[in-house]
Amino acid sequence: MSTVIREFGSIAEFTKSLDDAVSEYRRRLGEMLRRLEELRVRSEQEKKLKGVLTKLGLPESSSPNEIALRNVRVVVNPSPSQELSAIESAVEALNNKITLLTAVRKELEILSNIDVEAKLIVVYIDDVPRTVVLKFS
Repeated sequence: MSTVIREFGSIAEFTKSLDDAVSEYRRRLGEMLRRLEELRVRSEQEKKLKGVLTKLGLPESSSPNEIALRNVRVVVNPSPSQELSAIESAVEALNNKITLLTAVRKELEILSNIDVEAKLIVVYIDDVPRTVVLKFS
């Protein structure tokens, strides 16, 4: 969990910052979705191959390549399905962050109609604004 405090000279500057963050996260999401699609193809190929080998009577080998630590899962030489699972989790988290930032942007849009000079101090937790302090000049 990361915590950052940023100052903005105006509401418009803060709004632009949110827009830029959403754009960057959407770009990253696009890259991850392309990678996810490639992994889905490889995972399907792996399933088909395992199905054929099982029909031939070969036992399915399960290699213990996954280590579960307290808060982290370590996978050594992952299979396509293991890699797919990890990327799907990352895509979901990134999509949730985009949704949160978009919602914050929409909720704070009403402040942009105020014609008063105000500085903002914004507390970000995990790159999402959690507290906005308005300081009027």
